[in-house]
Amino acid sequence: MKKYIVLFVLLMILSTFLQAEVRYLTEEEYKDLSKEETLKYWEALENELMMLQVRHANASSQVTENELKIVALSEEIALLDSEYDVIYTRIMNSIGTVSHSELVDFERQLNEIKNKLDYYDQLPNSELYKSNQEIKNFIAQYESLKDEDVAKVPQFQQVFAEIDSRIEMLQENMYPYGEYYEDEYTVVKGDYLVKISGYEHIYNDPAKWGIIYRANRDQIKDPDLIYTNQVFKIPRGLPTSWKVYRGECLWTISSYPEIYNDPFQWPKIYRANTDQIKDPDLIYPNQILRIPRN
Repeated sequence: MKKYIVLFVLLMILSTFLQAEVRYLTEEEYKDLSKEETLKYWEALENELMMLQVRHANASSQVTENELKIVALSEEIALLDSEYDVIYTRIMNSIGTVSHSELVDFERQLNEIKNKLDYYDQLPNSELYKSNQEIKNFIAQYESLKDEDVAKVPQFQQVFAEIDSRIEMLQENMYPYGEYYEDEYTVVKGDYLVKISGYEHIYNDPAKWGIIYRANRDQIKDPDLIYTNQVFKIPRGLPTSWKVYRGECLWTISSYPEIYNDPFQWPKIYRANTDQIKDPDLIYPNQILRIPRN
């Protein structure tokens, strides 16, 4: 039945086209034709009929071809649906019974993750770096969600892919000027290095006060003595070079948390600077050493 409907529609379209090409004569007009004009008129009609038959045959062939494609695609869809059902059943069996309320709650948590990403998207890159610990905690929270049994439900996989992509972009944006750059902080009354280092927007860790001290040794002579309105450099990220100060050695430099946080890594610095370090036990103030990052 469907085939005949399609053919009828095609015939109507072709008929419309034919009428546009040939003007059919009225009975009176036909009677007024000469014998020669009558022959030409019939010849034109026969040509149009022949063209119509060719188009009809082509259309019928295309209809048959498309019907075969539809059948093949329908079979493929049915097969994919069957495979999906099998995989879905296996997943659901592996995670046990998941209640509707658990699904709703998990979806709510994922929406909160996406809302938080929307918030981070609005922040300038420098602010992202200042919030790096908060962002790390946020990412850890998200990763723990992915470990839950309900996370295996297929309906969440596309959401995970979207969030993973956005988190990757977020992590890249946390370093707007490469891996290392410097902020500034102006000392206020009551400040000292340990206190400054503990501020959430600085390092959120009082123990990192030495990083601030070492970055500002040109104006801090005594780490226990700083002054209001001094403007300190606040290192962000990992430096790729280091200016040697009096009393430092490769072992000491390597132990700094902003370098390798491990004194036993000093050979890395030595190997990267053999053009200016002849004896690893002998370096000099004001030398600028390369710090490998790989």
